[in-house]
Amino acid sequence: MDFQGIREDDAWALVGAAARAARRAGRTLLDGPGTMAAARAKAGTHAHDVVTEADAAAEALIRAELTGACPGSVVVGEEGGAGEAGDGPGRDVRWYVDPIDGTHNFSRGLPLFCVSIGVTVRGEPVGGCVYEPARDETYTAAGGRLLRGGRPVPPAPARAVPMVLTDLPRAGAVPDPGELALFTELLAAADVRRIGSAALALAYVATGRADMAVTPDAYAWDCAAGRVLVTASGGTFAAVPAEPSVRRPGAFAAWRPGLDGLGASVVAALEGFPFLQGWLEDDNSLA
Repeated sequence: MDFQGIREDDAWALVGAAARAARRAGRTLLDGPGTMAAARAKAGTHAHDVVTEADAAAEALIRAELTGACPGSVVVGEEGGAGEAGDGPGRDVRWYVDPIDGTHNFSRGLPLFCVSIGVTVRGEPVGGCVYEPARDETYTAAGGRLLRGGRPVPPAPARAVPMVLTDLPRAGAVPDPGELALFTELLAAADVRRIGSAALALAYVATGRADMAVTPDAYAWDCAAGRVLVTASGGTFAAVPAEPSVRRPGAFAAWRPGLDGLGASVVAALEGFPFLQGWLEDDNSLA
């Protein structure tokens, strides 16, 4: 692969490696011991932000697959952090991995969870894969093309009332007045639902199952794949601050064509949230 000037076929080769790793990890989740997994709250977080032994096992499997497929590349995982860059040809490649996005759902036997792997080259997002084990469905994108199950996604029909998937207000915190105001605005304009998986929400927006996703507390691994899916579908992805971080959570909104007015209003509201203020400029980096 030529990573000095990333070609579309090289980007798809990376996405193919991500898809193989995601499917293998996802299938191990379904083959695990029953539908209920023991979960514990992550240190320093709220009770809704949980982790299971399956998260760590799936991430370890994915790390081995990706670094084997692309020697020298770096895996940045939700559970294990960032590995060390090697001397191989993939030293400019970074993978952003959420081994189970929607862990709380997974731990309760609910099928709304996924494996999310986004890939960047020298800090630029070039591809993404979201695998939904319960549906055995793979969403991939690179080079401005979106595929579901290896096939192009047909255009979604226009709907009179858009569906918005959101995690507003934030779990485990007293709602900020700005959150409640934005939530009220969305309720007035759309059919609003909460599914508990940011990456899956982005995949659903990209494929037309939903029309907008709004998440107030996401890290880079939550949206590194889904943002590529959305933009490949012709939609818009906007993060607040400007780039998702691996250090502290930020917010994002993503929407399908035709919803630019509502999207701009949502982004303006997110920019006013006090818990997103005070970011250091060097903290706003996906790389």
